[in-house]
Amino acid sequence: MMASFSPSFPPFPRSHCNSSDSAVATVAFSTKVLITQSSSFPTQHSTFTYNSRIRAETEAGRPERALLLLHRMLAQDTLPLDCFTFPTVLKACAHLSAVAEGEQIHCLFLKSHFAACDDVFVLTSLVHFYARCGRLKDARLVFDQMPNKNVASWNAMLDGYVRSGDLQSAYKLFNEMPDRNVVSWNTLISGFVRTGWAWEALKLFVEFQMLGMKADESTMVSVIAAVADLGLLALGRKAHAYATRCLFSFDRALGVALIDMYTKCGSIGAAHNVFMTIESKNVGHWTSMIAGFASHGFAVASLQVFVEMMNSGTLPNDITFIAVLNGCSHGGLVYEGLECFKLMKTFGVEPRVKHYGCLVDLLGRAGLIDAAMELVSAMPVEPSPVIWTSLLAACKNYGCTEVAKVAAGKLIELDASKGSPFVLLSNLYANLGRLEDFSIVRKAMEDRVMTKVAGFSSIEIHGHVHEFVSGDKMHFKTKEIYGVLDELSESITGRIKTKKGTRRRCRKEKMRNVI
Repeated sequence: MMASFSPSFPPFPRSHCNSSDSAVATVAFSTKVLITQSSSFPTQHSTFTYNSRIRAETEAGRPERALLLLHRMLAQDTLPLDCFTFPTVLKACAHLSAVAEGEQIHCLFLKSHFAACDDVFVLTSLVHFYARCGRLKDARLVFDQMPNKNVASWNAMLDGYVRSGDLQSAYKLFNEMPDRNVVSWNTLISGFVRTGWAWEALKLFVEFQMLGMKADESTMVSVIAAVADLGLLALGRKAHAYATRCLFSFDRALGVALIDMYTKCGSIGAAHNVFMTIESKNVGHWTSMIAGFASHGFAVASLQVFVEMMNSGTLPNDITFIAVLNGCSHGGLVYEGLECFKLMKTFGVEPRVKHYGCLVDLLGRAGLIDAAMELVSAMPVEPSPVIWTSLLAACKNYGCTEVAKVAAGKLIELDASKGSPFVLLSNLYANLGRLEDFSIVRKAMEDRVMTKVAGFSSIEIHGHVHEFVSGDKMHFKTKEIYGVLDELSESITGRIKTKKGTRRRCRKEKMRNVI
């Protein structure tokens, strides 16, 4: 089938870029491939016809066919490539991350008479190709040598920096741009959001509005994602209202972003209201709603949405199953979770490490430690640190020391600088009253250089965001906050059971640090 075919050009030596060898020889496919693929391709047509077909295949998500058409075009030897051919085939190479093939097409361009014209569209396509393939130095080299740049050229280079995570270079280039359009702003705003700089993204959006620029759906997707990361419900509602006034469609990514935003801001009801107003729901909408209910502890509701999704004819993907399994895990729905895991095969979804992690967490939370360990041992993929941590946490809750030692050992092997396995294991021994083992683990922890990221949370109250860090005493209402924590710790003292049914008393200071 065409979808499974991946074309491969032979290497094009850099020293041949200026040679007089036939360009056809540089892009030859095997005869067998040509025989099996040629029946549906045009023969003896014009350059215009080939360009149209190549562009159609590329835009339809079939870049392999686009490159096969290019080969057939070159094989006729009488059809010249023009300035419309190169951008389209370079776009196909970018879709495939086909670096070698794109380099060969670059060489074909250098050998053509268009190279002397410094065609801005072809050169911009080269910048885009190299940037999308992670070859930023090559992209910048082409970009810097362009005598005439348009806004698309700048955007292509900007997109390359953003995709690579180099926000410093991206911001510098952005400030150097002689002209910017909405794509320029969207690229940088989305880059800030993806790299965790949500506040900076919102500041950039404010600047964008002050310049009189008009946002589009892509702008609002990034802005709403930034709001979600910060948990700013009031601002999220304003962004929702703005998008509604602009008559933006929620049937695509914007609807997914809104559901996710309301979920993260704690308003699952508003998330469901948005979900219900979307007429043409795609897999993203369904998955976001399932994940939203799951994260808020409504496991049964998340399963109901999953069933509705299947009844609607929408096929779940791998992310959908992660959301469903998470919901079952946090809701204690062991049987339902196992059945959903089996359903993955029915829908042709291959289980990955995250799916196995959800299943291990499901079994561990239910106290089925042996079954969880058996699953980890039988996994066809290498268990991740998250899986071992989940198993270790379950062992702590149910007092399974033998499995806990195995899980802790694996975690230490994977990253000896992390303190979490030592903390969980020592807490397990403390719960069981094994003070000698507790002291040994604590001593081992003190002898190593450990790293621990402090817990962080924030909440918006009456338009003001309050931020909290574990152990922090800088908040202006610290005394009142710790007073409430003392009351909470008193109310739950002795309520935590160990495996043997005994009750243990929690120290107040420990409760403060945990909460």
